[in-house]
Amino acid sequence: MSITVVGSSAFDDIETPRGSRKGIVGGSCIYFSLAASFKTKSNIVSVVGKDFPRKTFKILNDRSISTDGLIEQEGKTFSWGGKYNSFSEDPVTNFTNLNVFESFSPSIPESYKESNSILFLANIDPVLQNKVVNLYHRPRIIGLDTMNFWIQSKRKSLIKVLKRVDILTINELELRLLGRKKSLNDCLNVVTNELGIKYLIVKRGSGGSLLVTKKAFHWIPSYPFCDVVDPTGAGDSYAGALFSSLDSSATINTKSIIESMVYASALSSFTIEKFGVENLINLKKKDILRRERELRKIARV
Repeated sequence: MSITVVGSSAFDDIETPRGSRKGIVGGSCIYFSLAASFKTKSNIVSVVGKDFPRKTFKILNDRSISTDGLIEQEGKTFSWGGKYNSFSEDPVTNFTNLNVFESFSPSIPESYKESNSILFLANIDPVLQNKVVNLYHRPRIIGLDTMNFWIQSKRKSLIKVLKRVDILTINELELRLLGRKKSLNDCLNVVTNELGIKYLIVKRGSGGSLLVTKKAFHWIPSYPFCDVVDPTGAGDSYAGALFSSLDSSATINTKSIIESMVYASALSSFTIEKFGVENLINLKKKDILRRERELRKIARV
């Protein structure tokens, strides 16, 4: 089976308390697909400019990541620059240059259209997310990520696509904006009951992650021994690991999602220990499995 991920491919300028890098490869599709590549095949739907490095295409293809839907256009690749004043806060955005991503109109290559595949809608305009769901033959699972900008500016379109989603991954701030309630519990009820999300995963950084359904919630800790260098892409690599694990599960239920969340927490903990995708490119399966075993003991899963 496989996963199709629709989102951004980018160049990032990143500054953290541990240093800085300019013009490194990033974007939700890149982090997601590299993280997913340890367990399954993934297919990218995105757009880049002619300045996007050919060696990155080769790195992706060598990891069983299809780039049939990664379209090159005349112009420059989407770029973003941000600064983390501390690792406990969201980054301050220094600049956002949409470039070719401004006119991005996703299409699904025929080579991606297989039965029982997973569709993941990364953090892009909800109007485009709805378009992709319309284009894609009903997948086994639809997952979605979003951000505060879309929650506030495209709420109607976002709620429309949320009603078509099986698994939603968001952080606590996004949950509160989406739920529009004072208490966290009330926000959870809005998303799982009113919006009908079957499985809600709330990412809380060093505070772990929550799986919330209509009937119960479960908490999975984050890996506690990370040497944090760059948090960029942690959520996208978490999602890539999560859905790649689910792709190999015969049944999608609370148990398989909890198992996959442990794996995702273990894998994504490596992402933040180097700048950009460096650790994901050089990571070994044995190291992921070792950290996953440690985390299972901590989480008592």
